[in-house]
Amino acid sequence: MLSERSIEEAASRCLEGYGILGISVEAAMDLPVVEACRTSPRLGRYRQIRLSTFGRLRSAGFALIATFDAPHYTIALSDLSELTLARLARCFDDPIPNPGFRHQR
Repeated sequence: MLSERSIEEAASRCLEGYGILGISVEAAMDLPVVEACRTSPRLGRYRQIRLSTFGRLRSAGFALIATFDAPHYTIALSDLSELTLARLARCFDDPIPNPGFRHQR
């Protein structure tokens, strides 16, 4: 989810844990999005996903940092201003159902 609150919380945890203001994303580089969602241990908990591309994010001025846990990346944020958060939100498509969602018990 890309609500301002969820971004602020995730970015603050990232800053506290890793020293960089950022949010986590997962890439589907060598397989289709559907397969990435179905096989990812991280993505299965989300009912919906939002798609973007590295190109769209970089064109909007965001750096993507490899986390050495491929296909996981961090989108680096310069700050948490309304302008930055709006620019980030515009990089993503509207939410779609996650084909790999696994109901939590």
